[in-house]
Amino acid sequence: MKRMWSPVFVLSVACLALSFSASAAKKPPTEWDGLTKVKIKGIDTAYVRPGADFSIYNKIIIEPIHVAFHKDWDKESTFYKQKLTTAQLEDIKTRLAKLAEETFAEQFSKDGGPQIVTEPGPDVLRFSSAIVDLWPRAVDTQEPGRNYVFTTSAGSAVLFAELRDSETDQLIGRVLDGREARNSGTMRWTNSVENTAEARAMVRDWGRILRKRYDAIKEAKGAAPAQ
Repeated sequence: MKRMWSPVFVLSVACLALSFSASAAKKPPTEWDGLTKVKIKGIDTAYVRPGADFSIYNKIIIEPIHVAFHKDWDKESTFYKQKLTTAQLEDIKTRLAKLAEETFAEQFSKDGGPQIVTEPGPDVLRFSSAIVDLWPRAVDTQEPGRNYVFTTSAGSAVLFAELRDSETDQLIGRVLDGREARNSGTMRWTNSVENTAEARAMVRDWGRILRKRYDAIKEAKGAAPAQ
């Protein structure tokens, strides 16, 4: 059975990500909720439970992914000069959440990785995540008569993710990473196809890095804190 994010937790994640993005230069704490800070190349901030044995897990549950816009992002596009409706905003979040869930599943399970399952068990990890502070540079509403929009980046977002034991719900790991969509350095037309490709690339990078780290600490039968 999939666990849904509570409104209080979602709000906490959003506030946490906002605080993180506003003070990225500030040194993060070395401990957080019983976790110890570790170094993961390509991830801004990561924590693991000291002595956690990842070798016992070979399956993973991917929870429904929560998506939230940055609180300062104006839903009245500065490019199209039209206010997005609530339905359009929800559609963007729903499509991104589905794309992220599929991409994480692909990255985690490929090449002999953990099996994607839906039920808890003694060998099952639970992956819960939220993509917050979403800031699209332009939104393609696919309506006739709109102007063409050219940007060098599709936007930015922050990933907040946790790994827990699926049976005990014990927190094992946590990551927080802000990321900009690939910047080509040249102007290109930003439409729904381009935005989807950029979002998939961003999530694929997160998944690839986390999978690589998962493999490394599982092989080491533990998670040594960074020195």
